[in-house]
Amino acid sequence: MGEFVTRDGCTIRYQDTEAAPGRSDETIVLLSGWSQTAAMYDRLVKVLDGRYRTVVYDYRNHGRSGASDNGARIASLATDLRELLDHLGITRAHLTGNSMGCSVLYSFVDLYGTERVRSLVLIDQPSVCALVPWLTQEDAGEVGAIMDFAGAAGFVEGLLGPDAEAVRRNFLRSMVFDDISEEDFAYLLEQNMTLRMPYGARLVLDHVMQDWRDVLPRIDVPTLVTGGKLSHVDATSQRWIAGQIPGAQLEVFTRAEGGDHFPFFENPEHFAAVYTRFIDSVAT
Repeated sequence: MGEFVTRDGCTIRYQDTEAAPGRSDETIVLLSGWSQTAAMYDRLVKVLDGRYRTVVYDYRNHGRSGASDNGARIASLATDLRELLDHLGITRAHLTGNSMGCSVLYSFVDLYGTERVRSLVLIDQPSVCALVPWLTQEDAGEVGAIMDFAGAAGFVEGLLGPDAEAVRRNFLRSMVFDDISEEDFAYLLEQNMTLRMPYGARLVLDHVMQDWRDVLPRIDVPTLVTGGKLSHVDATSQRWIAGQIPGAQLEVFTRAEGGDHFPFFENPEHFAAVYTRFIDSVAT
């Protein structure tokens, strides 16, 4: 486990695994969602088995990374990502984000362009989460906005209230299959609960209030968009995103293929097959 210190003094911890001898010289960087950690990708990394140089890391205030009162904004996490690439000497990489990780990647592209982006893989995240005032009802259905302002405020209040643990447990439960094993759910919840409050509440509010639609047509690198037929994020939103990004590919996973919010956890073998096919097609 490596670490570096950000511009504002926060320690970010990461795992940087070189590709096995004779394998690809491509680099992938895996970004998790809100309240999740690098460990979410352990099953996928195991299946990939040294195929690429693989970097996973914990956001500030998540997992094993350091605590900071600063940067409860998606833009700050995007800058942390750039500093991580600088620290590791990575000039270009295949960047993969799940859930809020997609928002971090949208912000990265918005702030810094795509010069350092080999490709993007966007896993199960709407481009607009909240019913912002300029979003029509028709557009809201298409882009997959999943909460109104009152719902967003209520969720944040719940995260800061006496029933915070139950709020977080129920939120996670909404993102996984009903029949997930108790062992797997306990593991995911353990990762979830490492996120420190009140930072996490401030961050999620910034996250859900973003509207990334204007960034999508400016993505000029190969992109794979994935959704799940049983995810709490309607797959229609992923089809819409793929339609806005020039040349983007779309993959919607079925139940058997791991099609909830975490396909790389539920069915890492199938996800890896789709993922490596895409990465290798970009690399050739």
